Amino acid sequence: MSDSEVGTSPLDDERSIVASSPSELPKARKMKDESHIVGRDDFANKLVSQLMDERGDCADLRVISVVGEGAIGKTALVRSVCHRVDIKIRFHYCAWVRVGPKPNLVHLMVDLLKQLRVPELRDVDRMDKEKLSDKLLGILMGCCYLIVLDDLCEPQLMDKLMMVLADSRNGSRVIVTTRYSNIPSSIDPWYFKPLTLSPLDGEESEKLLEKCSPAFDVADPPVNLLPLKERILSKSGGSPPKILLLGGLLSATTLDRCTELVNGLPDHPTLQDVVRLSVDDLPKGLEQCALYLTLFPKESQIPTRRLFRLWSAENLVSSVLENGVDAEKCFEILVSRNMVHVAQQRWDGSARSCRLPGSLFDVFYQLARNERFLNIYDCSIHDEGKFDAPRIAIHGNISGGGEAKAQINVPEAGREHSETNAQEAHVEITLAEPHQRMSAKQLCSYLSFNTMKLRTPAGEIAALLKPIVPKKDSSLLRVLDLEGVYKPTLPEELGNILPNLEYLGLRWTLLERLPKSVGLLSRLETLDLKHTNISELPDSILEAENLRYLYMTEVVLDVAARHQLESKKSLNYNIQTIRGLVIEDDSPMLEVLRELTGLRKLALTGKGRAVLEATKHILNMKMLKSLKLQLKDPSCEMSVMSSFHRLRSLSNLYLLGNLGMRSLSELHIPLNLKVLTLSQSRLDDDPMGVLGKLKCLTILLLFGYSYNGQRLSVSKGTFPSLRVLKLWRLSNLLEWIIQANAMPNLCLIFGLERIKTLEVITLVCIRDEIKRRVRYMQPNVPIIREEQSDKEDGK
Repeated sequence: MSDSEVGTSPLDDERSIVASSPSELPKARKMKDESHIVGRDDFANKLVSQLMDERGDCADLRVISVVGEGAIGKTALVRSVCHRVDIKIRFHYCAWVRVGPKPNLVHLMVDLLKQLRVPELRDVDRMDKEKLSDKLLGILMGCCYLIVLDDLCEPQLMDKLMMVLADSRNGSRVIVTTRYSNIPSSIDPWYFKPLTLSPLDGEESEKLLEKCSPAFDVADPPVNLLPLKERILSKSGGSPPKILLLGGLLSATTLDRCTELVNGLPDHPTLQDVVRLSVDDLPKGLEQCALYLTLFPKESQIPTRRLFRLWSAENLVSSVLENGVDAEKCFEILVSRNMVHVAQQRWDGSARSCRLPGSLFDVFYQLARNERFLNIYDCSIHDEGKFDAPRIAIHGNISGGGEAKAQINVPEAGREHSETNAQEAHVEITLAEPHQRMSAKQLCSYLSFNTMKLRTPAGEIAALLKPIVPKKDSSLLRVLDLEGVYKPTLPEELGNILPNLEYLGLRWTLLERLPKSVGLLSRLETLDLKHTNISELPDSILEAENLRYLYMTEVVLDVAARHQLESKKSLNYNIQTIRGLVIEDDSPMLEVLRELTGLRKLALTGKGRAVLEATKHILNMKMLKSLKLQLKDPSCEMSVMSSFHRLRSLSNLYLLGNLGMRSLSELHIPLNLKVLTLSQSRLDDDPMGVLGKLKCLTILLLFGYSYNGQRLSVSKGTFPSLRVLKLWRLSNLLEWIIQANAMPNLCLIFGLERIKTLEVITLVCIRDEIKRRVRYMQPNVPIIREEQSDKEDGK
């Protein structure tokens, strides 16, 4: 089972809408985003040109090589281009695979297939190389695809992959990033010249420093900043990660302290020197938060939802400062120091997922391992049952088996430039000599990313805990995160032997049942069962006094609710998130909901009457920020919106089901709503007049059968904050009108190309960018542009 949220692909078509560049974010809260680069505009334009050109020989499958020494910005350049909307529209399928120095061809093909998101793709992890090749060839045949092979080290691997990459002469492309200058000539020597990246020149370096450090990004910077600026540029030598890290120092320390740190570096510091300086300047708890990121696979996307809960379970956040700094604040500090990059953003500007840059990962891991803070192993370590760090991660692709070690290596390519290569030396994961070992009961965190054995239940947890179970020993383990591991075998005694467990992550495991003893985990804060087949939870789960976050997939909690009501034991009033709850008519869970007035996020499914009864209690949840209601029976009506305006804290609302009304009124919509999704609402009257008055609305998603009418009209001056509009399966829609000054901040439109019934689109004084996108999505529909009438009206 693939890990859909921690995959290595930056090209994933997210099911929810996320921002892909800083320019598309609300002005109030921009965060640094990895998709935006500085100083490589010419290279980016060349790459875009080679990707978009379909004329003549360019229609053939071509390989584009991006070459440069380590940490020069190859991956960042390619990722920034791949995030562009026109590139995403151009290719039917997109996938990103990090290759590395010792690749496994079968694993690479499995990774590609999973990222292509093909319907009914089963048993892919059990296929041999021949079946995988046939499957991949069959899927890619006839479609236009873009595949990125990041950090390719062996040209022989490319030869093998090219045998299974179909060429339908439709402009498909493969992008290769590599440190080795001899690789491009052996791949596609007769076509594209490789894009060879060099260190940034003085002007480009200065632009990057100004962009990454607000203190320097002013028209007339203070005179006392200029010497520091010159020293940073001098010691960075045109290296982007050095510029980013040294520029980030000033975001969290004084000018004098920053000057002292920079002056303490050698005249020509290595990247390792700069990284160590930046890490050493962090408070101890914040340093541990940063090093914790290396438990995740290199270059992987890390959901902040998951990361923040893990930090909290380990008490890393509470140890940073005494002022009650939360996980999000710690994260923002690391981002401001340019140690962590934001991979995807929500439309309120907060980070949805992040990434530790590969150039920093290697040094971070070396520091973490040297301090015995954490370590990375493969599955063979369970046979020994001994570890040398309190936090471990299991990665399924460590060549040779055993324990991973960070070892500094200098690339062969360009070795004659010894100074440059010494500065940009990379770190390779190899096998290590063991330190003094500790037992499983002394572990604090266990994360597994061994997701390559579908249809074979993973027995690694049983092996890990085997020495503890017979003795009934108590483990120190706080984190057990198995997200994406196929059906891990959990011991029935889990709740007895892990009394300190605070985080149990089983998302995407397809697990079918939980040990009943999980109900005994009194310290458990996060229980993540999303995308599993678990349908029942232990009776006492609602009484777990520390449980804050409960993620499920269509789970009925009637037994647990009835147990709580009959036992008259104290209900957990501290729970903040419940997702995936199913409520039947006359469910005892309705009585429990009455008491959970402190909920912040709730997602539930039920029949019409059950949803209506639940809504009565939901209206008393004054702190509720996110709500999803789904009708289990499509023949029922929801009829729940009459008093939703009372939910003043609600910012995200998703309604899936027949609303039982012809039209919306202002009483139906919470005033401060930022995200609204309607699906199967079956409204007869145009809802745009009411929705356009919501001043905070940023995202509007109108999905299948949400509106039955033939015309959508957006009046002038409405939707002042809307940035994303998605229309899907509005099968009766014939006409779409946007009046002058409507949607002034709109930057993305989705789904318009799938509406086949449109006969005319009228745009009045709409920005050229929006017009181009509308024309691209509906090239055959007449677009009426009423520019002159607006001028005459003085608009």
